[in-house]
Amino acid sequence: MSIEFKAAFFAPLFCAFLCALICGCGDGRQAQKSPEPDTVYVARPLESSVEIWDDFTTRINAVKTVEVRARVNGYLEKINFAEGEYVKEGDLLFVIDQRPYKARVSAARANVEEIEARLALAGKNLERAKGMYKSKVISKEILDTRDSDLLAQKAALSNAKAQLADAELNLEFTSIRAPISGRIGETRVDEGNLITADSTVLTTIEKDDVVQAYFEISERDLILYNELGLLGKIDPKGLSGPEVEVRLSSGSRAAFGGKVTFFDNRMGNSTSSLTLRADIKNDGGVLKPGMFAKLRLKIDDARGVLLVREDVIGTDLVGRYVYVVDGGGKIVYKPVKVGRLTGPYRIVESGISKGDRVVVKGLHNAAPGRAVKAVEIKMDSE
Repeated sequence: MSIEFKAAFFAPLFCAFLCALICGCGDGRQAQKSPEPDTVYVARPLESSVEIWDDFTTRINAVKTVEVRARVNGYLEKINFAEGEYVKEGDLLFVIDQRPYKARVSAARANVEEIEARLALAGKNLERAKGMYKSKVISKEILDTRDSDLLAQKAALSNAKAQLADAELNLEFTSIRAPISGRIGETRVDEGNLITADSTVLTTIEKDDVVQAYFEISERDLILYNELGLLGKIDPKGLSGPEVEVRLSSGSRAAFGGKVTFFDNRMGNSTSSLTLRADIKNDGGVLKPGMFAKLRLKIDDARGVLLVREDVIGTDLVGRYVYVVDGGGKIVYKPVKVGRLTGPYRIVESGISKGDRVVVKGLHNAAPGRAVKAVEIKMDSE
């Protein structure tokens, strides 16, 4: 085969191969288009006015508890109240048989009257003796004797009056009255029983219109509260201080307000915590001594803050951070300073602004510098 024939035969084939190769290369460039960026969902921080509260567990105690005892011996004659009722200070509760004590009062009064008569006679004898001494009828010794007798009768009268006052006081003690206002307990002694003074407990009274809630704060809380000036607001004399709210641990919706009125002067040796006490208004007497409850302490007044869902804030070796999407559609790592948790949201003190688009969903697609497709939703969306 000649050279001219070979060239004429293979030239068309070569051109066809070259065209196919060029077309194939063009299709490859079309297949290598860049992939779509991954999708993340972003939300702007919530702006809200928030009061800051700390939560504690507390146990309820009575403000005042009094064991009612008799001050004199005797047989219990009368009970003048119903168990469990509310009594006022000064109400008559018990009566001890008064007859022996009335007799002693009568005897003491008669003794006073007798000595008053002797005192009057001694005074007259002294006046006569003074006249007789001036007339030199009696000696100075007799005059001094009359004067001494008068002084002795005065002393005897003072003693007799003291005995009368003691007898009258004991008679008064046979009527046992409520020393404070409050809820009275059960009767420990029935009528007819012998009562021993200062020993027999007759009943108890607890003041329940106000109760006390004791709770403990840690050393870290103590430092923070001092910085906020919280402990400086506590006034034990004026019974005022930071606001608290108490709810029963059983889940009751009823809330009882009060004030912190006391804090201890030292940290506990075993707990390394400081004890605080709040006075709680107990309207209706719902709170009973011995109950456990949940106490909320208000540590800061309402102020404007930025809120971000707690589950979108990350933690690394440096601290807390969030991912935001910038104007160019890229992920940016932003360290943040966080505050208190309020429900599902965390207060963000610094690090972001209200206009930042915080990644709240699709965090597995977020990496610093990565281009993403941002879909905006609300921060409180699930």
